[in-house]
Amino acid sequence: MDHPHTNNDIEAFCYDPEGHYFDRKSARKDADEIAKHLMAFANAAGGKLVVGIEDDGTVTGFKRDKAHSVESFEQAYVTELAPSPRVETERMPVVNEKGDDDHVLIMDVASSERQVVRRRKDGKVALRKGDESVWLDHEQIRALEYDKGEYFFESEVPWL
Repeated sequence: MDHPHTNNDIEAFCYDPEGHYFDRKSARKDADEIAKHLMAFANAAGGKLVVGIEDDGTVTGFKRDKAHSVESFEQAYVTELAPSPRVETERMPVVNEKGDDDHVLIMDVASSERQVVRRRKDGKVALRKGDESVWLDHEQIRALEYDKGEYFFESEVPWL
């Protein structure tokens, strides 16, 4: 059953299936990619994104070749998204696949209220659907805006 992770448990992060409320990503992803998933969680019911664990559950952390800085991910929701969603971050100490002391980044994303979180540069909108973060088309964005209370059907001007 897909449910929000309430505890920060590295074993659960490695073995639980990704779903509507949980995803894991490599630290080799860039901040723009991470921002898409943060946006999708915020536009849906919220969720937890853990950076530094591969899709297969291997803990690779941030001490690996081509890993981006943890700071770039900690700032992604502010620098890449508008309005910025509520995100709490925590660096969790781990031992990576090579046996080195390392860390993963846990990002708890709250569901946005009365606003749709957008990608600042291009206005795109993503939403969490099952275990994927998907881009929405114009009509889907409008429906989400209605759901979030940004627009009301009653305020639409009828075509005569």
